[in-house]
Amino acid sequence: MNVMVTGASGFIGTHLVEAMSKDPAVDNIFALYRSKEQIPFIPKVNPVIGDLDSLPSIKVDARIDIIVHLAGYYKTESKKLCEKINVQGTKNTVSFCRNNDIPRIIFFSTININLKTKGRYAASKAEAEEIVKNSGIEYMIVRPSLVYRGRVGSLGKIIGYAEKFPILPIFGLGKAIEQPIHIDELIELTLMMIKDFKPGVDIYAAGRDAMPFSALVKTIGNCIGKKVRIMPIPAKPVYWLIKLTEKTGLHPGLSSEQIAHMSQDLTADMTETLQLYPMKLKPFEENIKADLNEDIPRS
Repeated sequence: MNVMVTGASGFIGTHLVEAMSKDPAVDNIFALYRSKEQIPFIPKVNPVIGDLDSLPSIKVDARIDIIVHLAGYYKTESKKLCEKINVQGTKNTVSFCRNNDIPRIIFFSTININLKTKGRYAASKAEAEEIVKNSGIEYMIVRPSLVYRGRVGSLGKIIGYAEKFPILPIFGLGKAIEQPIHIDELIELTLMMIKDFKPGVDIYAAGRDAMPFSALVKTIGNCIGKKVRIMPIPAKPVYWLIKLTEKTGLHPGLSSEQIAHMSQDLTADMTETLQLYPMKLKPFEENIKADLNEDIPRS
């Protein structure tokens, strides 16, 4: 099987490419990189130099059985970039599939499309889902929750803060429920989707444990051997203040969508996912402890 990956140099992409290189079911990996410097020295990798803008004009001289569309703009500061990368980038990926006779696509969306108050990121991903669904190409859509591994990413920042300070300021009361998924679990699920493709299916990818943010912080404290308390900050006034600031074109470093995220539950019923793809999800605390024991570097 030959697999194409966009966003191959990102957090999820690097882990997926490495996992596929070790999987005997995958013969060749065609990975989209913006520059030669991003290309890893990994078996089976056939680098495709380009980006989402140039993708429709790229012709691959090989059969590609499936494409995993990971590339996306995950920040929320720029409406223009959300539309360019998440919406137009998905249109370009569909065009690439048609031009290269790729019959199947796995599209990585987000659990954020369930937010009652959708920001630019969630709205652009919801629009991109419709593009994929109406493409005429066999598709699967996966909506991951917060993806974590040790000190990397958003949870990594929380771990770093908790290691330095006994109090963690948060927007809201800390009651909003999160259900983060470990990167290894997400990659395991993705490999199963690639090898056992189920056309027209939308699934969620979330971890075993759904917990209030305050409990998540407490668990992190347990893992690092520190007692960490949260300091609630009223979310609504901050949300509207940032919303007004965004309309002026200014970006304060924290988006209204991020505030909304902290104030709303983001959970998923994993019953359908686990029926289609049986796998064992580990406890959040177990994963965090294992990661910290490996001493994964900050990034």
